[in-house]
Amino acid sequence: MNQQGTTDEAVALTPWEAGRYVRKLDPRESRYSRGFLRCRPEKWFPGFPTHWLPLAHSLGVELKAIEVKPMLAFPSGLEVSYGGTVDGEPIRVAVDAASCRILLNAFVPGSNPAGNEIVIEYLARRFMASLAMSWSGPQSSVVQFDSQAEHRETDVAGVVKFTGSVNGDQIVIWMALGKSLVERLDGLWRRQVQSTVKPQEGGASVSIEVSQLAVPPTMLVDYLKAGTIIDLEVPLGDSVTLRLGGKAWQVARLCDIDGKVGFETLPGPVASPVLPEGTTRLSIQFGTVTLDAAAMAEMAQPGAIWGSSIPLSDVVQLIINGEKVGAATLCCYQGRFAITVA
Repeated sequence: MNQQGTTDEAVALTPWEAGRYVRKLDPRESRYSRGFLRCRPEKWFPGFPTHWLPLAHSLGVELKAIEVKPMLAFPSGLEVSYGGTVDGEPIRVAVDAASCRILLNAFVPGSNPAGNEIVIEYLARRFMASLAMSWSGPQSSVVQFDSQAEHRETDVAGVVKFTGSVNGDQIVIWMALGKSLVERLDGLWRRQVQSTVKPQEGGASVSIEVSQLAVPPTMLVDYLKAGTIIDLEVPLGDSVTLRLGGKAWQVARLCDIDGKVGFETLPGPVASPVLPEGTTRLSIQFGTVTLDAAAMAEMAQPGAIWGSSIPLSDVVQLIINGEKVGAATLCCYQGRFAITVA
């Protein structure tokens, strides 16, 4: 049970500084977290593996797909890269030196340096052509290969990382995409997620909770008295609970998005401890956001991020039965969260 603080505890209290405990996010990560960064690109290219089977069988090469992962950052220092366009927008396919060696050893073992460049370019051309022919999305696209195309880092809005194996050795292929393609994939995935929502379903208020206290009604006045120090008995960190309709909905990670409160949903069940009989639940929250039905469906995906308009600070609200009954300052005490009631 949480207890009120003492004068000695006040001395041990230190300020809670968001910069020390909360991850600062690139706004793009929040923007694409519910669509592009959560999407499964391989679902839109179901026939891609079959385009490689004849070549693999003829040369006795074993090819396996391991993972396809959307990302934002395109790595530097890759061995070779080739450009192209999709509906006129530049794209780029690149591999590192280790992946190049694995591909060459599998497809043309013992080849000379002059031939190596031709083989890698052929594989890059085939890679792009296979993507174009296996695309099953709602809009067709014109894909063109251009080994001389320029591609600047500022053109990269998103990246798809293909991890696979060739004869048991792991390779990584990177594909850099422009903004138009990223937006297209982002929209496709979000519409797919939102398709599970019934048109008549409304939204709801979601509370961002740091902790909760079980307080006997006779002690509420003491807990809410200005200057009271309360040890929340929760380890310092960035974990919060999202509450929907007063009930625990999801576990999330607190984020800093342009100085405002954001949260990233996490996988796994959310704990919902039962309060002792005869006690009142006092919730310590950063605030509340309103999500419509479509946003709630998107936020149900682990890794989805939502940015609020709540300033990220050490000010928290004290809530009982959905009503604000006070405010407090979030503090640190012996590696745990504590509050000083305002």
